[in-house]
Amino acid sequence: MKWINSVVLACALMSCQAGDEQIQVLSEPGVSKELATFRSEKYLNVSYSLSFNIPEEKNEPVTGVANILWDQGEKLPLIIDFRGDSSQIISVMLNREPVEYKVENEHIILPSSGAWSGKNMVSIAFRSSDQSLNRRDEFLYTLLVPDRARTLFPCFDQPDIKARYSLELIIPETWKAVANGKIAGVDSLSHPGRHVVTFQETEPLPTYLFSFVAGKLQQETYSRENRSISIYHRETDPARKGQCPEIARQVLDALDWMEAYTGVPYPFAKYDLVILPGFQYGGMEHTGATLYNDQSMFLNEEPTLDEQLRRSTLIAHETAHMWFGDYVTMKWFNDVWTKEVFANYFAIRIVEPTYPTINHRLNFVRGYIPASYAEDRTDGATPIQQTLDNLRNAGLVYSNIVYDKSPVVMEMLIQRMGAEAFQRGLHDYLTTYAYSNATWDQLIASLSQYTERDLDQWSQVWVKEAGMPVLKASVIGNRLRVEESDPWERGLVWPQQLKYRICEGNKTEDVVLEIGDTSRVLTVELNQKYDSPAILPNIDGRGYGFFELNPKDVQGAFACLDTTTDDMLKGSLLITLHENLQNRTLKPEPFLQALIAYAKQEKNDLLYSMALGYISPAVRFLPARPDGLEHALWQLVAGGITPGRRLQAFRQYVSLAESEQAAAQLYQIWEKRELEGKPLSERDEINLSYQLAIRLPEKADEIVNEQLKRISNPDRQAEYRFISPSVSPRKEVRDSVFEALLVADNRRIEPWASTALSLLNHRLREAESVEYIRPALEILEEVQRTGDIFFPTAWLRALLGGHSSVQARDEVEAFYAEYPDFPEMLLNKIRQQADHLYRLHAGE
Repeated sequence: MKWINSVVLACALMSCQAGDEQIQVLSEPGVSKELATFRSEKYLNVSYSLSFNIPEEKNEPVTGVANILWDQGEKLPLIIDFRGDSSQIISVMLNREPVEYKVENEHIILPSSGAWSGKNMVSIAFRSSDQSLNRRDEFLYTLLVPDRARTLFPCFDQPDIKARYSLELIIPETWKAVANGKIAGVDSLSHPGRHVVTFQETEPLPTYLFSFVAGKLQQETYSRENRSISIYHRETDPARKGQCPEIARQVLDALDWMEAYTGVPYPFAKYDLVILPGFQYGGMEHTGATLYNDQSMFLNEEPTLDEQLRRSTLIAHETAHMWFGDYVTMKWFNDVWTKEVFANYFAIRIVEPTYPTINHRLNFVRGYIPASYAEDRTDGATPIQQTLDNLRNAGLVYSNIVYDKSPVVMEMLIQRMGAEAFQRGLHDYLTTYAYSNATWDQLIASLSQYTERDLDQWSQVWVKEAGMPVLKASVIGNRLRVEESDPWERGLVWPQQLKYRICEGNKTEDVVLEIGDTSRVLTVELNQKYDSPAILPNIDGRGYGFFELNPKDVQGAFACLDTTTDDMLKGSLLITLHENLQNRTLKPEPFLQALIAYAKQEKNDLLYSMALGYISPAVRFLPARPDGLEHALWQLVAGGITPGRRLQAFRQYVSLAESEQAAAQLYQIWEKRELEGKPLSERDEINLSYQLAIRLPEKADEIVNEQLKRISNPDRQAEYRFISPSVSPRKEVRDSVFEALLVADNRRIEPWASTALSLLNHRLREAESVEYIRPALEILEEVQRTGDIFFPTAWLRALLGGHSSVQARDEVEAFYAEYPDFPEMLLNKIRQQADHLYRLHAGE
């Protein structure tokens, strides 16, 4: 049902009995689409003046006052979001007068009798819930995306009510504070032992971007021309802290790049960043207070190219959000991808000057397409733009489809309309919706002004439909035939340009063809006749779908990997071969052999990394581990031409090696704390200690105790104490860890909880841990309700990723049978993470 106007909603929200106005909340918990639409139309010019009193002890409550100002054209009931109970509301004043109110279904409801036509103000004193405060012993930080602002303070918690924020924080005198706005002043006198930090009013922001951090933090400031940024962190290792200047340089470079491309100067008053231990995501684009995970930002002393690229693209991603997401915000979270697509698409381009020697086209393809396929090939595949009825489910919209498929689709869009026209359309989009909200359809309308091609029909298939096409190619005589089909039998046509290579003996030719909006079968005349050629599909990596290979094609692809100098072709072939492995049109034995042989001779670091990454899936498909696998993997370690390559191969070896000899070798490496003459990083030592505790149960306690002594940073000590019981040799200890993880309070530091759960479900303990599957699935709704946006997927990946048995698949099947009405969006998350169990046991 959709409300027609304010009168209808007002009547629905109120009933009058005996002259006493009673308020009845008909809206469901969360923020429904109907409620959001009503408020965005009726509550205008919103601003917040917020004050929070933050005690040093994390078990003491954070209290606050929210003054909310807004305009309305008529006397209306007020519906404010607050995810807490009535005991957390201390007082409510409407237009400076006490007012009756009701706390129900995550809303504070006020009658229209105290409201005015015009400017209104409500003042609410409250106690915050801890859910989004992320409180630790010496610091806390807020994380409110997508709909968690209402757990922190009363507000209109929807993205299309953008507001200005004024903030006051009362904090311990030894703490620092960072927020969206610049610091306006610090009062160190009015509250003994405390500081009152006030911040300047912000530009218009949605509630999910409001943020502050307070705690014992170090601050370092860097400047370039007229711009200064500060980095706040808790790092104690001098080598790690020494990376701050490089981090700042990359942030400043990204800001300069975005200004030059968009033609829009940085649209906010400041740019600061905070690097936090145990932060849930890689980063979060809070304006003026961007948060980053310490493991993503502080790299090992000799980082691999992959690690360097991941940090650089993460910085670029969060910086691009300042324009796409922060400056122009989606109207509803079904369009959350409209901010993520630009952040990921531009991230690859922004880092190009930093890495002038790498193949950035290859980096784009290997960065996004495999991750996208990993979800798009499953029964849980979703469209890029999903349906969303209530913001309480907004976190479930986030996925590899949003982050990884969308940049690939955006590249198709740019190819379709031209790079210059696309850039001009984007500039119009940014200036038209500055500090406001826009939908995907409004973006398409902005872009359509600069092209004659139909973008609406293209968008309907690639953005609003789930899945991907299957593409089969054949050659008869001198004609290439390409047939596209829809595996879900919807009759869709997926328009895209494709490039094939035909190879037979000394005869080779490349063919470009375009699937239009209506054609599903294309035939192209070739320059030569062929008898039985190998057909190499998608040789430029620009196509998207499952490119099915026949045995002749597979043979030709393997041969091409060994002979071609075209790195882009090799990267695309690796992806295509892996997808044929997943779909069982390629046997795992020859694929594994080819991967190891290929990795030994590949000179390109990106391709080397890709080949290593595909070894584990190939091994998993084998009925038994081949003789000589560990030896072949160790040869990759010993034969690595750079420390980075040796380290990557070593990590692969650690993940797959099972023999007693391998365990003894790994133990010696851990004892010596070095690999092939190079010191192991602390993070690699920690991870190795977990793996050794599982492989060497008789030494597990000794290993864990020694590793804890080696860690000097107190934040990382706390992390290790939390995770290490999950590798105990005693099942009763592991069971107690699992039982503890079923309690929401023990999952507050989500990266730690995910790591512990994954170690409990380690592949070497699969037989004992299969019993964890059902209980962990049964609390998934609670995991979603109490966790942040990526946690349901991380929880499921940690739970199921180490399993490969038919018994594990049967546990998932039994769950499906017992809960036939399980929420569809959560069910899709299970389907995505359990997909390998069905592929491994197809037909059983």
